[in-house]
Amino acid sequence: MLTFAIALKDKGVPVPEIAKKLTIKVGKNTGKSPPVASLYRALAEAEAAAPDDGVPMRPKPVRLRRPGEPLSAEEIELRERLQAQPHPNAELR
Repeated sequence: MLTFAIALKDKGVPVPEIAKKLTIKVGKNTGKSPPVASLYRALAEAEAAAPDDGVPMRPKPVRLRRPGEPLSAEEIELRERLQAQPHPNAELR
């Protein structure tokens, strides 16, 4: 629920409107919208806790290759880097 609220806030939707779109799923207030003050508090805590490392919250969409389709230069480079890494359990063997 919080990630949906953050996404809406990033799109510029006002917090009171976001609160109307959300529904509490469990507890004694099941089916009701959360209080606006609680939503402001949760958004502020999430913003303070989120590391600003430039990584987006949502994963980057990927294009799935079909069998027999050639690899791109970026995919070849990534494959080579991954294969060059030592196996994480190498010292345990």
